[in-house]
Amino acid sequence: MKNFIFNWIILISISSFSQINTIGLRSYNENVSNGYTLFTPEQNQNVYLIDNCGQLVHQWTFDEQPALTCYLLENGNLLRAGRNSVEIRDWDNTIIWSFNLENNGIDSQHHDIEPLPNGNVLCILIDHYTDAEMVALGKIPSPNGSIFKLDKVIEIEPSGINGGTIVWEWKFIDHLIQDNDFTKPNFGVVENHPELIDLNYIHTTTLDNDYTHVNSIDYNAELDQILLSSRTLNEIYVVDHSTSTLEASGHIGGNSNKGGDILWRWGNPKAYKQGTSVDQKLFSQHDAKWVEPGYTDDGKITVFNNGGFDTLNSSTIHLITPEIINGDYSMSNNIFNPQGYDWSWNGSVLGEIVNESKKSGVHSLPNGNLLFCRTSRGQFTEITKTGENLWTYANPAGLNGTIVDQFDVISNNVNSIFRAEKYPIDYLGFEGKDLTPQGILENENSISIMCENTLSTNSLDFNTLKIINPVENNVILFSEHVAFKNVSIIDIHGKTILSVKNFDGNQLPINLSPSIYFIKLQNQNIDLTKKIIVK
Repeated sequence: MKNFIFNWIILISISSFSQINTIGLRSYNENVSNGYTLFTPEQNQNVYLIDNCGQLVHQWTFDEQPALTCYLLENGNLLRAGRNSVEIRDWDNTIIWSFNLENNGIDSQHHDIEPLPNGNVLCILIDHYTDAEMVALGKIPSPNGSIFKLDKVIEIEPSGINGGTIVWEWKFIDHLIQDNDFTKPNFGVVENHPELIDLNYIHTTTLDNDYTHVNSIDYNAELDQILLSSRTLNEIYVVDHSTSTLEASGHIGGNSNKGGDILWRWGNPKAYKQGTSVDQKLFSQHDAKWVEPGYTDDGKITVFNNGGFDTLNSSTIHLITPEIINGDYSMSNNIFNPQGYDWSWNGSVLGEIVNESKKSGVHSLPNGNLLFCRTSRGQFTEITKTGENLWTYANPAGLNGTIVDQFDVISNNVNSIFRAEKYPIDYLGFEGKDLTPQGILENENSISIMCENTLSTNSLDFNTLKIINPVENNVILFSEHVAFKNVSIIDIHGKTILSVKNFDGNQLPINLSPSIYFIKLQNQNIDLTKKIIVK
């Protein structure tokens, strides 16, 4: 009863400040997902890992500003894209691999990178072409005659401390179609070839020269496919990664036997001369990626829709569910499915409408909540599917690592961040790591203090909870006596095959075939997902 009264007082206190914090922890609800949030500010060289109370638990320092993302790997190392290098550093900030792009003849890496299970790294690059070169391929001449940009993807295999080899490549220029000039290459009927990019879809705007402007890349290991987001074309694309580089430049080969052609595209069917403006779903979107295996929305795709549904007055975040039938992405009325969003949200955070014209992103969490980032505010927020704001944090680190004081005016977006990633507390990369809170970055934060006091009333330490792997004799063994309102077993296809209510004990009998599964443990304030191997 005392704990209940104490928590009630804390919650009232958190929601009753006369002045809303400008930096650090800005709002907190004890139902926020357990985990740690990773972010790299755009205007300094640091990477920060914070807990739910806004306290720093770890920090890395690099030699250059980001370009623009970083990822915590399952071995505890940090992968980060810099302005002129891609680096891996260990937990102690020691350089494991530092690949200088310029020195290796690689130019124009931008926006995002993606770690692969084999240790390789996917990078987005820009190829530059003259207007004359593009006109020779069937493009309508540019109104300004400027250099024409098309993106490509390379896969780098690290070697040694500074070495690397490009082992795979995919280019937009290999998958074009045009109906402008039958005497030029790539001539065809655009609406009959949704697997190709219409070279003349855009030819009268200022974005004509930056034709694809890819701003995110993601990889699906189960499908061996890559997901790309094109801001300019208002579409997201899936391409086959199982091809060789030669096959990726053509139209046959790989698991799909379609070479490097587009397997699925979504957001703007007008780009392949299908549908009307009513059918456009994405507007200058960013950060398209598959939901992680074992998460509630496994198999779906999240995306930050900068222009919202059909207007630039607000931004929207979405979940999208592609449909695969017999290995192929399905279509309806010549438009790739789905015909609409699986789930959407737009609205306000702390009284301000979310409206981001550039950058930003969204990240799905194990329990189905979503963490989205507002680049211009340097802010990230966790919401539920019902739109409840559970947690908001604003980056206090500005230019060259200078920390902004609470309630100071933040000007010129000095605290901007491209994206943020949140990892559950049982993420493999945290195993054996010191995650002791080191205090907040900013000079003061009363909400962080209230958060710490709230958490201190719960003496359970779920960081130490272990499940004996592999599972033998069809009995799941916990390292200690536990009590959960719900325990679920999920197979690798995302199907819940066992659900136990009000579990209390340290042994859970099961009857499962040998395979890999995910076990989800849930209480009011706890939502853990762990991988188990049943022998």
